[in-house]
Amino acid sequence: MHTRSRVAGIVGLWLPLSCAGGGGSGEDPGAGGTSAGSSGVAGSSGGSSGSGKGGGGGASGASAGASGAGAQGGNATGGNATGGASGNATGGASGNATGGAAASGGASGNAGGSSGEGGDGGTSGASAGSSGASGSSGTAGSAGAGGAPAGGCVPTCGSHKWACWPMPNPVGSGLPNEAAYTDNGDSVTDDLTCLEWQKSAPSDTYDWTEALAYCDGLSLNGHDDWRLPTRIELTSIVDFTKSPAVDRSVFPNAGGGFHKTASDWILTIRQQGAGAGTDFAWAFNVSDGIVSNAYSKANAASLRCVRGGGSGEGPSEPAVAPPNQYTEVGSGEVEDNYTGLIWQVGNSEETMPFADAAGYCSSLDLNGHTWRLPSIREAATLVDEARVAPAINVDVFPDTESGRGVYYWTSHVAVGRAETAGWGINFDDGFTGFNAGAADAWNYFPSAWVRCVR
Repeated sequence: MHTRSRVAGIVGLWLPLSCAGGGGSGEDPGAGGTSAGSSGVAGSSGGSSGSGKGGGGGASGASAGASGAGAQGGNATGGNATGGASGNATGGASGNATGGAAASGGASGNAGGSSGEGGDGGTSGASAGSSGASGSSGTAGSAGAGGAPAGGCVPTCGSHKWACWPMPNPVGSGLPNEAAYTDNGDSVTDDLTCLEWQKSAPSDTYDWTEALAYCDGLSLNGHDDWRLPTRIELTSIVDFTKSPAVDRSVFPNAGGGFHKTASDWILTIRQQGAGAGTDFAWAFNVSDGIVSNAYSKANAASLRCVRGGGSGEGPSEPAVAPPNQYTEVGSGEVEDNYTGLIWQVGNSEETMPFADAAGYCSSLDLNGHTWRLPSIREAATLVDEARVAPAINVDVFPDTESGRGVYYWTSHVAVGRAETAGWGINFDDGFTGFNAGAADAWNYFPSAWVRCVR
């Protein structure tokens, strides 16, 4: 059951209340407007460059793993989640005892890591790495099960509200970066994001204030720095290929229903426009995987706590984009330096049915590369929570379409639904849904735009 309320003073704007779908938004950002204003190289490129900012990040560790001995290493802990097996806590074969491919130290000590801004132990690694000769003494590493780094991940992004790591895709989805986890007993570590998750969530439900307090007071597996996850963090474990949308081989007995996040909706944070007088925060309906920005904080819902990722924004602070987030890698394409995804800057010239979307990307003639539809998780990494209409970096993606009923297709059809029920994301705010509604409903979009990724 979806109920809707007309928001006074904003023509044509509708917000879903107690609804699994997305919320409304205002107009383009501006002083006194109805919406909010907009508020390294990193993990994705660290593998080839050995950069410090990618040192503890997902993609640099992946490259380290491929090189076999931490040659393009991340940091003193031996790479990252997927590269853990390639190095150890003493630097693997990175050429030094304390810093992997830190600063300039790794350049003479190993096969990769010729550059970077210092990984974990960057300052000490610079001098130790120069000895170089010791690099050959590194071993295949004793990083932990599943390739998790021996000493944990190094925060490099400074944000909890952006993906500072490769976005995992569900196992068996046929997409890159399949999810992998390390079971710690009462918790599980995501080997790509390096976030550690509470394995068994509490059976009780909580309003938003109670949910924040529960996670803040949690002591589990010898750690007491647990917190409520943000929108993008919870996105990383919501499995759009399952119903309920959770991998129960990782999170046994996990239930569906709404789950709280620590991401306020930006217009609620600013009490501006459509957010004035509201208490909306982002929440996931794990029964199907839909995320909504219009879920009342007063509503009791489930939760699952997380830890890791370094410092970041508070729940009621606007998202802060990480530095040097995007790099133009060719005409009409940009790379997210943290997720490693390379995006089409523009989009399709017109909307199309879901059945045509994958073909549009596979036949896209853009700089001779092979393109594909992004997953709903990958598309969610583009969302700038500090903006609405559109909720995306408009300098990088200036032609992004937004508005009521305006969606972008992603890779999969919703579980158990018709072949027309493709998942889509609406960049008005960044909420998601699948095309299964009646005409004029929030989730009715038989035709949508396409932006491809590689």
